[in-house]
Amino acid sequence: MNNRILGVLVFSVFFLSLPAVHSQEIFRVKEGVYSTNSITTTMRNISGNKVNIESASTLWGKLSIATSAKNEIKITYYKTAKTDSKSTAIDYIDLIAVELHKVAGGVRLQMRASNPAPWSGTNESAWVEAELTVPEHTSLDIDAQYFRIDANGPFSEVIVAPSLERIDIADVTGRLDVQTANQRVSIADITGDISVSTSHAALDAYNIVSDDKQAVFRNEYGDITIDGFIGELNVKTSYGRIDISGYQPLRKRNIIRGQYGPVSVDINRITDAQVVIANRFEDIDLGLPADISAMLTLAVSEDSKIEVSNLLFQTDLVEQNRLSLIAGSGDATIRGTIRGKGNIYVRGMENK
Repeated sequence: MNNRILGVLVFSVFFLSLPAVHSQEIFRVKEGVYSTNSITTTMRNISGNKVNIESASTLWGKLSIATSAKNEIKITYYKTAKTDSKSTAIDYIDLIAVELHKVAGGVRLQMRASNPAPWSGTNESAWVEAELTVPEHTSLDIDAQYFRIDANGPFSEVIVAPSLERIDIADVTGRLDVQTANQRVSIADITGDISVSTSHAALDAYNIVSDDKQAVFRNEYGDITIDGFIGELNVKTSYGRIDISGYQPLRKRNIIRGQYGPVSVDINRITDAQVVIANRFEDIDLGLPADISAMLTLAVSEDSKIEVSNLLFQTDLVEQNRLSLIAGSGDATIRGTIRGKGNIYVRGMENK
């Protein structure tokens, strides 16, 4: 073999031994915005059911999470930069990494960027839009402060660290703990240990079951809407409405508190539970089954009134601003109180 052929072979072996390099093709989306093509990473044969999601504080975006019957995790994502120069966009995008790592008990998804980021404090920015698929009944622990989260299970658990973006979560069969601020929160089809809070935006909940613990909903300067709830409930808001329908209270610590906003509660069914409804400077509207068996104690401040309609009852106490009455055998206990000007309206509802 001559020296020339030997040289070619040595070069070829050296070249093949280099790690594969995947270039990021970047294209112009529109004026001043550049993006990669979709990038997909798949991890199979997962051991454990927990997925930790972490994002750098200098990065924002949107994360959609779905489930599948496969024992694998797949993420498909785009990296995008807003800047006038394509070369600067390439530099920014190169600073973003999206990686899956196997860890004890499951998988960690990391979305990393430099800190401080060169786009911080400017009109420029860089972000990630990702679709993540995880096995059914995965436990999610999400710490991605500036990512909008849209997650549709079934999940065994979802915990979201304090966030500043909108959150939509559906189908959780265990613990749900969500905290955000200044953004809308929507949850649906949740069963288990529930705690949800936001502020200055709407909080909506649909088809919720609190098995054996009190479900907690908090909102400051925003409305709370709950449609379909079974269990023990703790709701508090200020400067916003509370609307609860399809409500079946259980156990002894159901507390609903409003302030500077009307409170409307429709109870579909109640046996021996206890419910306390308190408001300040606005009305309480309470709908009850027409055949309810409960003891009702109602109180308002001066220049306010209590009205009861379409309900069979016996009066226990009648005063200018207080009314106690017994419907049926008085098995359940319901208390309604308003401090400041506001009226209480109690109405019987025909059974559906």
